[in-house]
Amino acid sequence: MNQLQSYTYCIIGYGIAGQLLALELIQNGVNSAELCICDDTFLGGALITHYGTVLSNTPWWKTRKALEVYEKWSTETIQEGDLQYQKDQCMPVKDIATYCLQVANKAAEKVSKHLTTVSGIQKITESGLWQIQHSFGTFCCKKVFLTQGAEPKGLDISHPTIPLHIALDKEQLQRHVTPKDIVTVFGTAHSGTILLQHLDALGIPTNAVYKSEKPFLFARDGEYSGVKEGSELIADSILQGNYKKLKLIPWSDPLAIYKALLKTTKCIVCIGFQCRLIQGSSIKYDPSTAAIQDLENVYGFGIAYPGTSEVNGRTYIDVSVLSFQDQIRKCLPAILENDNLRAKVKPNN
Repeated sequence: MNQLQSYTYCIIGYGIAGQLLALELIQNGVNSAELCICDDTFLGGALITHYGTVLSNTPWWKTRKALEVYEKWSTETIQEGDLQYQKDQCMPVKDIATYCLQVANKAAEKVSKHLTTVSGIQKITESGLWQIQHSFGTFCCKKVFLTQGAEPKGLDISHPTIPLHIALDKEQLQRHVTPKDIVTVFGTAHSGTILLQHLDALGIPTNAVYKSEKPFLFARDGEYSGVKEGSELIADSILQGNYKKLKLIPWSDPLAIYKALLKTTKCIVCIGFQCRLIQGSSIKYDPSTAAIQDLENVYGFGIAYPGTSEVNGRTYIDVSVLSFQDQIRKCLPAILENDNLRAKVKPNN
């Protein structure tokens, strides 16, 4: 029987979290021959392939701060960013992802890359290794890192629904709506405000259903995940009555939602993201260690398995370049502790 190709570490998914993880592993002593990365495009993740037109609420200095710790590979990219952006200027998500990809590609130049879709992982009882099942076969590894990203959450509704990545691109959205449509948007956080701005600019009558006590929660009011930057400006304009074709409806008023849906022709759902599950893995994990529940030597990072913060008795997920990096740098030393190397890293301040 032929021996399967084997690695010590395998990263599944090469979006921002996978790129940061590769950078940390290489920077802290993992040999390129021990590491492999699986991704179905290697284009930089969904922020480039699906959400490239979206303006983030992340200023350049935060992305710069994340990249500057990889000085060996990041100098040219940081210089490019400094020329293109002011310190506090927010960036399109595609530029954040592109800068991270540029740096990671330099570091991971000699790492084995499998351009494929991973369909599942399975523990080999005899050896304790993990078998990675993908489009073109299988290989083995000792430790698996899941950074496969997430997909938008959905709702069980019967109306035609425009996919979120299409709706967030105004030009694409325009091809899916007409002035005769009435659109109901579920969710009024960052993505929701962008959708409402697009629909207003296109002259589409719109309902916006919100689940919080108020239509919008603001970071300026101390809300941990509240809207800020451009989304804050949109929300303020809406509350000032400038969106004449928009009706705000609370989730707590099911009758109003029902009446709105009777006239609705299309819906858009932007209520968050959920883990893009790989067969054999799990959505359950320990944010303090990144360990996937009941799966030895399997760890998760990024939007699928984010770190968390406790604020006033509530748990919030942390989704940003810096928070992904901080979670990796916090958990990686223990993960690598018995692997004849030790990640000497500290969380970002």
